[in-house]
Amino acid sequence: MLATLLLEPGRTVSVSRLVAAAWDDEPPTTAAHQVRKAIADLRQRIPGGATAIATEGPGYRIDVDPARLDLTLFSHRLQQARGALDAHRPAEAAGHLRDALALWRGPVLAGGSGPVIAAASAVLEERRLTAVEQLVELRLALGESGELIGDLRELIAEHPLRETLRGHLMLALYRSGRQAEALAEFGRVRELLVEDLGIDPGPQLTRLHEAILRDSPELAAPEPAAPPAAPPAAPSS
Repeated sequence: MLATLLLEPGRTVSVSRLVAAAWDDEPPTTAAHQVRKAIADLRQRIPGGATAIATEGPGYRIDVDPARLDLTLFSHRLQQARGALDAHRPAEAAGHLRDALALWRGPVLAGGSGPVIAAASAVLEERRLTAVEQLVELRLALGESGELIGDLRELIAEHPLRETLRGHLMLALYRSGRQAEALAEFGRVRELLVEDLGIDPGPQLTRLHEAILRDSPELAAPEPAAPPAAPPAAPSS
C-alpha cells in the first residue's frame, strides 16, 4: 500500500488503484474497506503519517519531502546528467549517473506483488538499465575501456539478451587490443539470440561486428583530453 502511494507522491491515488495493487487475482468484496483500514494503520505507524497521508476525493495522497525519496533523487540526477551532456561535459555527466545508480540498493519494490507493482517495477528497472548503458557509453568515450570489461561481463551475466551491453563489451575488448575476443562475443550473443528467440542480432550490433572485422579506424579509442592550460605566471616584481 505504502509503495503504491510513494510511486506517485503528491498525487491522489484512487481506492480502486490501491485495490488493484494489493490483490493479484479477484479482490474480495471487502477490498475497499481493507484498503481504508490499511491506510488508517499506515497513518499510525509512519512518523507524521496522520498529516502525510491525506484523504482526497476518491482516494489518498501522500505528501513527502522529495529529498527523502530515492526515486525523486534518481530522476533529478538523470536530469543533471542530461544537462551536463548538453553542455558537452561528459565527465560531469558520468558523475551524475554514478550518483543516480548508487541510490539503487537492490531489486526495486522487492516484496511487492500485483499488476500495478509489477508494471511499475518493470518501468523503473528499465530506467535503471538505460542509465547503466548511458554510463558505460560515457566511460567508453572517456577512454575507460579496460576498466569496463569486468563490469560489463557481470552486467551481461544478469541481462544476457541485452544487445546494447554486448555491443559495449565488444567495443571495450576491441579498444583494449582484444579483437579476437570481441568477435567471439558477437558469436556468443548471436547463438544465444537464435536459440532463445529465433532472431539474429540487430543491425547496430551487426554493424559493430563488421567494423571490428575490418579493423575500422572509426572504432579507435578517443584521444585523451588535454589538461587545462596553466594560468600565466605572475609578473616578477
